[in-house]
Amino acid sequence: MIREIIRSVVLNKRNKMSKRFQRVPFMSGIKRSFRVGLTDIDFNMHINNSRYMVFMERARWDHPVQTGTWDVMLKEKLNFIVAGIEMGYIREIRFGKKFHVESRYLGWDEKYFYLEQRFVADGKIHAYGLVKAVFLQHGKIALPDDAAKILGITHAPDALPEHMQLWKRLGVAKREYSLPTPTNNTEKKHAA
Repeated sequence: MIREIIRSVVLNKRNKMSKRFQRVPFMSGIKRSFRVGLTDIDFNMHINNSRYMVFMERARWDHPVQTGTWDVMLKEKLNFIVAGIEMGYIREIRFGKKFHVESRYLGWDEKYFYLEQRFVADGKIHAYGLVKAVFLQHGKIALPDDAAKILGITHAPDALPEHMQLWKRLGVAKREYSLPTPTNNTEKKHAA
């Protein structure tokens, strides 16, 4: 991802010098175009499942550049950290195909920011990713409301869409399911 950092620094400088650059509002969607290359495919000649997340990360690097928040994030030492991703694959994207990744912040709760990223080719969604993330500030998790103010988000978005609410509930259920179960000895002690 060093290449993406360098690319972002260069684009950010270019944007500051350009009179034509128009900053995109933070909560609006951004797009970044790609073409499927040899290092992206598997034996089926389409994007390998793991490569989708690489494209998602590369597209997320463009967000602060296109929204004009790159300098603020550096100055305030805000660092975006992914806490979870849920992927859905609808259609394959084959070798040589041009596509773009649409990234949009949908909102936040008391701990996480939530994004949706879509892979679009020929006007159709081929895959999507739901992302939850935190912003670290000086190495500690920043409250989303505080990070939003720093990033210049002037109003809180509406409630998270239903599919994000369902994903949040699924995450809670997964954590509860993965808790260690008490051993028979522990159960006997508590029963006595």
